[in-house]
Amino acid sequence: MATNPLRLHPTVLASARRLGLGPAAAVLAGVSGGPDSTALALMLLDIARLLGFQLHIAHLIHDFRGQESYDDADFVQRLAQANDCPCTVEEVDVPAYQHESGVSSFEQAARDLRYAFLARAARKVGARYVALGHTADDLAETVLLHIARGSGLHGLRGMQELNPWPYPYSHDAPLLWRPLLALRRADTIAFCDQTGIDYRDDRTNYMEDFARNRVRLNLMPALAEQLNSGIVYALSRLSQTAAVQLDYLEAQATALWPTVAPEPFASGGVLRLHRHALAELHPALQPLLLRRAWIKVKGDSRRLTESHLRQLAAMASDAGSGKMITLPGGYTAWTQREWLELSPQTPSDHDCPYPAIGGEFRLTLPWGPIAVAVTRRDGWEVTCQAVTLPDDASLDTGDPMSAYLSPAALASGATVRVWQPGDRIQPLGMSGHRKLQDVFTDAGVPRRWRPRVPLVITPQGLAWAVGVRIADWAALGPAENGVRAATLIKFVRAS
Repeated sequence: MATNPLRLHPTVLASARRLGLGPAAAVLAGVSGGPDSTALALMLLDIARLLGFQLHIAHLIHDFRGQESYDDADFVQRLAQANDCPCTVEEVDVPAYQHESGVSSFEQAARDLRYAFLARAARKVGARYVALGHTADDLAETVLLHIARGSGLHGLRGMQELNPWPYPYSHDAPLLWRPLLALRRADTIAFCDQTGIDYRDDRTNYMEDFARNRVRLNLMPALAEQLNSGIVYALSRLSQTAAVQLDYLEAQATALWPTVAPEPFASGGVLRLHRHALAELHPALQPLLLRRAWIKVKGDSRRLTESHLRQLAAMASDAGSGKMITLPGGYTAWTQREWLELSPQTPSDHDCPYPAIGGEFRLTLPWGPIAVAVTRRDGWEVTCQAVTLPDDASLDTGDPMSAYLSPAALASGATVRVWQPGDRIQPLGMSGHRKLQDVFTDAGVPRRWRPRVPLVITPQGLAWAVGVRIADWAALGPAENGVRAATLIKFVRAS
């Protein structure tokens, strides 16, 4: 079929040449049958013949408009056949997917299914680019919606001529190509009229149940009439400005990523961010790195809001530890000492080093000729051993779950229990007492671990918060005759 010069729109041709499309390339065009995607398909058909790349057409039947949906599919298939272009058509049930996936928005559910279909079709035909018929009007509507939702730079940027695949995250996913973003919707309609090609008119585009339709039908005309007749171009310029600024900031974030996330990350696992490194960054960079971390864990940034990013940044800057928030999709973020951790699961008991204690129990202590006493209870094996230390011996056992305590402090017996509201301790080296919960915070003990930390209790008070702090009065005193008598207590998980 001969090339039609009318269809070789210079904007689209220039965009195709910027991509370097040629005989070795394949492009998949998503065509709904409306004027925008139909015009794009016609332009690409001729440009493909000119430049030599392979063009494939794809259409998804959304199955919620009855016969109209099938008429749209028939129209697209006939358009492809008339131009000797291969065409892929699939059908999906949007309401069923929305119900099964729990997606709150019908529009989002349809979008999820549409992009999943296009990704499958692109991989099947080996297409590096998926061409979509979005125009400057679509871009302006998107930016305005994002402004109304309080989006950051990512929202203000909106759609670009070339974008990474939105979700799921994959380094080998096709790229989204939108060569019509410099054109208006009126241009695509005029193009179809001039070339004598019919197109489909989707009645759902006039249903004001959908937010985008309300923006298109009501808000944009009102802004054009009452505020700025060039509102579409103004919002497009805003998008371009945000894109340039975001491009620079993203480059800075890429350079900083190894410092903020120094540990390897395995898909499906926990991603750990260094809190201090993150907190020191300019507030303009923090959300970019947090968004990048979220995408690595979740696969995309859907449902992640600016509010979530502010919460995460605050957690990184907070001096405390053990805080946790729930993120979209059941994901969690929590702080653990110097780390901010993102995970696809709520942190469970398996990562806690302390077995649960069912109730208070008495420790068996060394006595007389018995130098070693062992107590087994609730998943713990507690060894108490009478030892003699040289005056110059180190009192650091090298194990936070073991400590040297004064035999005198244990002379009246000792029990083990867990934290109770109001517990206080006189930390080693201090003359006064502190709330144990404050000591936990300073030591970076996660909140979810605190109810399990074993406490060694004597009639005099709290002698040792195991793995955290020894009480000053329970520590070893000065040596006598060059030696110190001590009781070495060691907690280990019972096998």
